[in-house]
Amino acid sequence: MTSSKQIVRRAALALLLMTMCLACVEARAAGESPGLEKTEQVKRLGLAAPADVRSHLLQSLAGAVAADPAVGAALHALWQPPQAAGDDLLDRIAGSAALTDDRVAHLVRICSGPTEPWFVDSPAWLHDQTFDPWLRDQLRVYFGRWLARRKMYDQALSVLAGLEPADVVDPASLLFYQAAAYHHQLRKAPGLRAIDQLLNDVRDCPSRFQVVAGLMKEDLKKLEDDSLDHIARRMDDIRRRLDEGNADKRTRRIEDGVIASLDKMIEDMEKKRQQQQQSGSGGGQSSSPMQDSRIAKQKGPGQTDPKDIGHKSEWGDLPPETREQIRQQLGRDLPAHYYDLIQQYFNTPQGPGAPAGRRP
Repeated sequence: MTSSKQIVRRAALALLLMTMCLACVEARAAGESPGLEKTEQVKRLGLAAPADVRSHLLQSLAGAVAADPAVGAALHALWQPPQAAGDDLLDRIAGSAALTDDRVAHLVRICSGPTEPWFVDSPAWLHDQTFDPWLRDQLRVYFGRWLARRKMYDQALSVLAGLEPADVVDPASLLFYQAAAYHHQLRKAPGLRAIDQLLNDVRDCPSRFQVVAGLMKEDLKKLEDDSLDHIARRMDDIRRRLDEGNADKRTRRIEDGVIASLDKMIEDMEKKRQQQQQSGSGGGQSSSPMQDSRIAKQKGPGQTDPKDIGHKSEWGDLPPETREQIRQQLGRDLPAHYYDLIQQYFNTPQGPGAPAGRRP
């Protein structure tokens, strides 16, 4: 009986091992690494290797290099030193292309100088299909990044539109500056998509990008449409646009949206106030306080029901000096006009026929 149980266990163990082996074979056939978590599998994007970029550049600029040996020497000098920490691939690509194309050289001068971005039109050749596609895409990221850094978010998104992270040498920069532009424009859905792709799909993402992207994600998730914060930030965006002389249709559309949100907020507050007034009037009391801190204009005889508090010591039996001292003590910490009321109180007769100055 025991031997039969052992045979069954061994058979089950063999079946389990066979299943695991088949899973490994299928995973390798699919190009996956078994045993890795999903978060590691999806991080398929990363910064391109400088050697690969250099090879691609030489291929794209092969005609110019063959025509002018000086261009080949300049390229060799530009890419010969090992890449130092902080060295930017996009800058090196733009500098290399500027050696052979005057249009790129002009773009590099713009992005390297003090030119204000709102005086720069997006070059049409950046969308020219006859331009080398790979080089064109890298230059679009180069220019779009420069625009986003200078808060020209509309132009930046226009230049970066349609680019795929897998097609550029620096996918982290593409996704980060797209996310920053969407975040500033309060475009919640595309902003969160770009941030999630940056954090989940890009390996070796710069820590500064990760930290800022995390903050932008939390900010967009908490943002509520037509809230006071939402209105204030749209007004800041309008101010930025007008400072740049940008009064286009989008700016006017944002202005109309702000006005509509303010009208809605005022209407909601008015409805709430009316409901509070109705609720207060139902209880027989006014729901609004007096507008100023002052003595209410509600005059009366100032008389109260007499109360027997004994006959051992009455106010009228006190010496005048003592009564005056008590009056002064009562009104010491009150405004001057309250002293007159205190004086009037003590001079008011207790009831019909009671003499003045006999207040209990």
